[in-house]
Amino acid sequence: MLISAHAGYPRWIDSGADFVELDIRRDDQGVIVDAHHPPAPGERHATYDEILARTAGRIGLHLDLKEAGFELELVARALERFQPDRIVVTPDFESSARTIKEHFPPVRVSPTDFVTLDQKNPVVYTGKPVWVWTVDDPRRMARLMDDTAVECIVTNRPDLALKLRRARW
Repeated sequence: MLISAHAGYPRWIDSGADFVELDIRRDDQGVIVDAHHPPAPGERHATYDEILARTAGRIGLHLDLKEAGFELELVARALERFQPDRIVVTPDFESSARTIKEHFPPVRVSPTDFVTLDQKNPVVYTGKPVWVWTVDDPRRMARLMDDTAVECIVTNRPDLALKLRRARW
């Protein structure tokens, strides 16, 4: 069972989670940043370069790509510091998923290699591993950890998820 820390940069870098989720966009200057919503002009967000420098070798990257058009740059830069198995991408656009998979086959991309589901939806058995987001309730975490289709829980509470995972193994 993998754990991805939602909105985890920078506080969950050394938490023991397997991945830290980053919401990836460009700001008004064209700089790649971690921002869930489109950054307002002049608004400061952690840059992708800052994040890559601080996270390499410490935790995997779960790149939630919110905008299309710079997929190749994004993944190529990550691969300069990370092994392909330490990078997963959940793009909002099918064209982005196809582009990434075509150019970087070893990098895992949703929905090609795994499926992402909101925790409010039942787990669907598609023959692919499932990543469920955003799961913060410990009872739901425990149920999902018992589901063999679920490969990863995305959570705001990796501390709780890791405690549950340790108790099971």
